[in-house]
Amino acid sequence: MIRDVTLGRYKEGEGILYQLDPRTKLMGLLLYIIALFVFKSFFGFALTFVFFLIVKKLSHITLSYMMKGLKPVIFIVLFATVLNIVVGKNNWEKTLFTLWRMIGAVFASNIVTLTTRPREISDGLEKGLSFLGAIHFPLHETATIISLSFRFIPILTEEAGRIMDAQKSRGAKIGEGNIIEKAKSVMPLIIPLFISAFRRSDELALAMDSRLYGSGKRSVWKKLEYGVYDKYGYIFAILLLILTIVDRCFL
Repeated sequence: MIRDVTLGRYKEGEGILYQLDPRTKLMGLLLYIIALFVFKSFFGFALTFVFFLIVKKLSHITLSYMMKGLKPVIFIVLFATVLNIVVGKNNWEKTLFTLWRMIGAVFASNIVTLTTRPREISDGLEKGLSFLGAIHFPLHETATIISLSFRFIPILTEEAGRIMDAQKSRGAKIGEGNIIEKAKSVMPLIIPLFISAFRRSDELALAMDSRLYGSGKRSVWKKLEYGVYDKYGYIFAILLLILTIVDRCFL
């Protein structure tokens, strides 16, 4: 299951979604997540679902590959759904909407990271939020941290997989038994994984220092420019949000 994490991974491919500016994809993701939590009827549910299908088609990413990314969080999704039924005492309609909101948010986030390089995400955040520079917000540092976080997700998941294989070769029973036993079996992975993470972060800090990171004004190798399809991406996302607001207020 650890190896199934797709968040933070970039998947080489072709299609319209790969040609979009990262600012367009990040803004579209934000508007889509807002739309997911705004709608309240089957009309809004259908709108967000159709929007997802269209974006998935444009990304050329198969549904089976995206389902792999859902495996690590499936327990959280199911637990929240059961809690919504038992504690919230909601009907099946609201339960279905809650389930789709969580799954849709995960799928949308995966599509953005799978079709956008971490460097592009960092540049998109820095450029898109450049207005915060007026209040001296450390925008470049924040964008760099987010970019490095995305880079470390697949690295650490692969490292966790190697540690797990090493533990299994020594006779450890990881992922076997009931829930409590599975939780206990994961404990031997935590300390080696933390040590590996600290070692990699230390090596990264040394590499950044050796390249004089932060010693002067940062230059940009590739400037972001909006393409032909970006305006349609904005229109599409804004229209979806407006329709879900209409669904919540008037339907």
